[in-house]
Amino acid sequence: MISLAHIRCLAGIAALAVAPLPAPGAPYLRLPVKGYLAGEPISTTVDSELAKYYLENSLSSSAANSELDQRIADIEQRFGGRPLDRRTLGEISAETSPDFATLFFINQSLSDGRNAKLQKAYRQELNRINIGIRHASRAVAARKELQQYDLIFIPGFHYLSDRSSGADFYNQRQLFRQLGLHVELAATQEDGTIEENAAILAGIVRAESQLGRRLILISASKGGPETALALGKVLEPIETSSVKAWLSVGGLIEGTLLADHVSGWPKSWLTRIILRYSRIDPRGLAGMTTTASRERMKEITLPCHIFVLQFVGAPLSGDVANDVRRRYIELRKNGPNDGLTLLADELVPHGVTIIEPGLDHFYRDPEIDLKSLALANIVADELGRGGR
Repeated sequence: MISLAHIRCLAGIAALAVAPLPAPGAPYLRLPVKGYLAGEPISTTVDSELAKYYLENSLSSSAANSELDQRIADIEQRFGGRPLDRRTLGEISAETSPDFATLFFINQSLSDGRNAKLQKAYRQELNRINIGIRHASRAVAARKELQQYDLIFIPGFHYLSDRSSGADFYNQRQLFRQLGLHVELAATQEDGTIEENAAILAGIVRAESQLGRRLILISASKGGPETALALGKVLEPIETSSVKAWLSVGGLIEGTLLADHVSGWPKSWLTRIILRYSRIDPRGLAGMTTTASRERMKEITLPCHIFVLQFVGAPLSGDVANDVRRRYIELRKNGPNDGLTLLADELVPHGVTIIEPGLDHFYRDPEIDLKSLALANIVADELGRGGR
């Protein structure tokens, strides 16, 4: 994950260069809502009556308002067959609200049979792990299937200088090691360009392959596009044979508009000054823009033998933390987002999606380590089923 301190720094650049960002209290509706989302009970607020109804009634099959039902049915008919990308979600958001578009994103994602199956399996696995730990059966938390693989964690931006962000997966790595798993942290450059770090990852994969190991890669945030580039362009397909799966957590696959906002002239010169003052190498910023990221993804073809699972935090407006809200508000005009990037821009082509409602980009959850383990177990189980 990208450091909150440095996200605030980037946001400050935009404010100094052009105009103040919307204040945290910028007006949008905050309607209380309770219901079930992605199989879990939620209680939060949403930004429109239509989003409230969609969650409380339409999604739970207990419809009660024919006018709103008709409007939702019309939206689903017009947009349901379209790609679940930034354009589709942006248009829905503009017509309805960002929260409605977020709910549409979740609903459409889970209408895919494989996504729905793994979403259910993830919840069951997390419950199994929790029960085991409560009964002092921690040893069985990591499934035997997972022990057959070496886990390589690909960190996020500025992971060495700011350990508080969780970008180095420190807690997860500690837990996994305690459970007897083989874990390694990829030593990428914390402020390096995506291309530089992709080359480092490619070298790691080549070295591990020569040792005959079976790899599961786990990336966070900026580590996502670095992993995609390494696997889908830098390495030849035959060189990736040791990589059996890739788990992308909050990946900036197609960049972040926040980088776009501070990269153009005349803001770019001020960006460089502030980043250097904060001891952040500004060279990596250009690669995180949506323009650069979309062009890069056109050249990437992931080998079909690699199982790709993406873990996407999908917050509603009432779930976003106070220190993330400015970024969330800045991105709202473009559609549903997690406080750093648009939800649609986290998706890897042909990947399987597991949704975590309520979490913004920084995944601050007391159960996040156990959820990470549940995801890894799910990946290993899928690999076993597929014979990889």
